[in-house]
This record gives sequence, structure tokens and C-alpha cells, in this order.
Amino acid sequence: MPKTYSQTRDRIQVYFDQTAVKAWEALTNESPVSAIRSKVRAGRQEMRELLLSRLPKDLTDYSILDAGCGTGQMSIDLGMRGAKVLGIDISANLIDIARKRLPRELKSRVNFAVSDMMKNHGDFDHVVLMDSLIHYPEADAKAILSNLLERTRMGILFTMVPTNAFLKLKLLFGRLFPQSDRSPVLAPLDIKSFIKMFDRGLKDKVSFEINSVGQVNKWFYTSEAIELKK
Repeated sequence: MPKTYSQTRDRIQVYFDQTAVKAWEALTNESPVSAIRSKVRAGRQEMRELLLSRLPKDLTDYSILDAGCGTGQMSIDLGMRGAKVLGIDISANLIDIARKRLPRELKSRVNFAVSDMMKNHGDFDHVVLMDSLIHYPEADAKAILSNLLERTRMGILFTMVPTNAFLKLKLLFGRLFPQSDRSPVLAPLDIKSFIKMFDRGLKDKVSFEINSVGQVNKWFYTSEAIELKK
């Protein structure tokens, strides 16, 4: 794994465990938040619904890894559909919040753990990475997905930040706001180029299809959903 992976991972961990844990806890429930955070909240909700729409409504007997689960809302939604879910995150504070929010009726099939998504957590039918790769450079994102693909039976749903001039302007504008209102590190990518690069790099090793399935743009939240199906 490139050195940049551990460096980026450590910065993200510090951000979520120290700088912005309270802000993130408020963002992911119904607490009052700033105008910036309200846009991010709406964008994340729309993206979560988009990713969920790509999976069966009945997930009974499916196993799913929610990599970078944060405070656990995606894991809970998947569990409500009947899936056996493991939600992992490098932030111990966010995992604590996820465990507290987990409904009693889901405790038998949804588990949370403080862990790195590059570690081997076993095999799964599906893997979901909502906004978990958006902080990593292209080479790291490819390595993470390649690693997970080896242990995924059906497919991976993930998101990335698409690069464009307007987004760059928004990122510059966002630096004027308090640090707790900012994302830690964003790594915008040319999505079409990334898909072509990933497709060329792994098609000789494993059979799969990779396609963009939608984009969410809520001013301070921009993310593109991509589906990798075996």
C-alpha cells in the first residue's frame, strides 16, 4: 500500500476523532446545524437513498460490509432490509455513536468495529463505501477497491468526488468557513478516466462491470455513485 494511504487515513482519523466529532454527530441526526451542514446533510441523505436503490429491497441472507460507516445510518438501513452487516470505521468516536444509535432489534445482525478498510474482514456479498474513498488519491482508491473486490461475491457500491472548475471554486470558498464545517481532505477525480483506468487494470484478473449510476450535487455536497458488479 502506498505511503500516501496511511498518511491520509491518519489525517482523517484525527479529524473525526478530535476536530469535528460533535459537528458530525449533529450532522447525522436531526439536530439544528449550520446552513453549510444542512446542504451536506441533504446531499448525503440523497446519496444514501441512491446507493440503497441499487440493492435488493429484501436483503435477507445477504452479507454486507459498510466500509467507512461513520455513525452507522447506512448500516442500520441495510439491517432493516434484513442484511447481516459489518460496519467499520477508523474513528472510535464515530463507532461509539453508531453503537448507541443501533436499534435493539438489529443488534443480532448489525455489528460495528473500529477497523481499517484495507484489513481482511472476510468475504461479503456486497460492499458499500459511501464517501469513504473521496479523501484518497487515485492510486490509493484503486488499491482499496482492488483489495475489496477479491473478497466480494456480487458487487461494490462506492462514491467519488468528480473534478470540475465549479467544484474547485466551491472548495476554495469552503476554506473561509470554520474547520469543523469542512471536509478533512478531498481528492476530486476525473471519474470517466478513473473508471477506464480501473477497468483496464483489473479486467485480466477478474470479470466485472463498472459504471457511474448517478450524481448528487447540493452545493457544498457533490458526489458521484459508481457500481462495480461481478
